[in-house]
Amino acid sequence: MPISENILPVLFLERLKQIVGESSFAELFPLFDYPYPLCVRVNLLKVPNPGDVMEKIAAQGVCSQALPFTDSAFLLENVAKRELSDHPLVQSGELFQQAPSSLLPVLVLAPRPGERILDACAAPGSKTTQMAALMQGCGEILAVEAVKHRYYKLKSVCSLLGAANVRPRLGDVSRLRFSPTELYDAVLVDAPCSSEGRFKSFDPDTSAYWSPRKIAQMSYKQKGILLNASRALRSGGRLLYSTCTFSPEENEEVVDWFLTKTQGEFSLVPFSLQGVGRSPILKGWQKKVYRHDLSSCWRVRPDRVMTGFFIASFVRN
Repeated sequence: MPISENILPVLFLERLKQIVGESSFAELFPLFDYPYPLCVRVNLLKVPNPGDVMEKIAAQGVCSQALPFTDSAFLLENVAKRELSDHPLVQSGELFQQAPSSLLPVLVLAPRPGERILDACAAPGSKTTQMAALMQGCGEILAVEAVKHRYYKLKSVCSLLGAANVRPRLGDVSRLRFSPTELYDAVLVDAPCSSEGRFKSFDPDTSAYWSPRKIAQMSYKQKGILLNASRALRSGGRLLYSTCTFSPEENEEVVDWFLTKTQGEFSLVPFSLQGVGRSPILKGWQKKVYRHDLSSCWRVRPDRVMTGFFIASFVRN
């Protein structure tokens, strides 16, 4: 579909222009019509040396390109999505399809072998199994998912990729209670969101559910999840919040609310992402003024590899 026939919600586009500015919007807008390249993560639980499996891929005529921020994920060329899904290396769990931006939250959180990790919104398991691989299968990941069919998808992915240190749990993390004697070293909250970073002009299903009301519902839900999940974290532990949306109500506003609500119990931690573009953090939105320290957060600037994402890294003081 030509970009002139873009079917994305008009109000969404108007909001986006205010969020990123007119000049950035002009660069970003055509990307909604762009078919992103396929990306695979080498499953280090089954393939300790990523080069080994990529040599197999190259021998089959598939070209690959390394990403600047990790040595275990690659962009693929001249292969169709369905063909990749049916590939023996994917079917065996040696390769796992995962979008480049989706890799970032776990890399920032940097889970280590032997740690206890809470994955608060775990399905379908891409980030869960990415953490398990970085932990070399050592330690424990409590992977919580509230939706039953997604929970079973999570279990299936963990089984396929050999993530034996993952303990899946069906439940709503915003309602769980955590014992003060069994707190976690790190918590990942890759929150359910309005998914604006995944909108496509040629696929109306990607944005059919969008509305300002949906954003408000997601923001309310995200605050409850983040606040309760943070209670599972030990002193000095790491907390990572991320979304795949542009909406300030689900990004800066949630972080601003959380820091105010917890009254100095948590601090934002600056981080860097090699080779990943960055859009400015909003200082305010619709008459709301945000805290000055939100500049430590990261809005991933979309390009022909990365899609829109938001990441905030905290430490419990």
